[in-house]
Amino acid sequence: MAGIIDDTDGQWIALSGLTISISLVLVAILVNEAAITGYYSSYAALEFPKEKIREITAQTQESAKNAAQLAWNYSGGLHATNESVLNNFTALLSNYSAQMNTIYAVHGETVNITLSKAVFNSSHSIDIIWLNISYDDGTTRYTSEPEIIEVKQ
Repeated sequence: MAGIIDDTDGQWIALSGLTISISLVLVAILVNEAAITGYYSSYAALEFPKEKIREITAQTQESAKNAAQLAWNYSGGLHATNESVLNNFTALLSNYSAQMNTIYAVHGETVNITLSKAVFNSSHSIDIIWLNISYDDGTTRYTSEPEIIEVKQ
């Protein structure tokens, strides 16, 4: 019986087994953390509303071009003045901005579109429009100041 108590060769086997099991647990924890980190970082990239911002910008560019043409037509076409075209365009853009704000407010988002500057050509129609577009959904705030739109007549 004394020979079994004095024999310590099995302690190394038990110690290496314990070391290997602790190492495996640590590796499993690290792999799990890496997977969770990858999930959260990819989820954050998907959370950014880049498609909504692109849609707002594209729709605003198209609507601004149409509003510029309508403003020139409403102002009398060839008999229009810069002031009358600008007043009509401002009214049309204000109406468009209110409609966009109402549509996006249903989803808890705010969109604001304002006129910064308009450049006229010799026939009193708008050539270049400078708009300020802002978008906020509570987590993401986007502002394009100015968004420059070239109007081709």
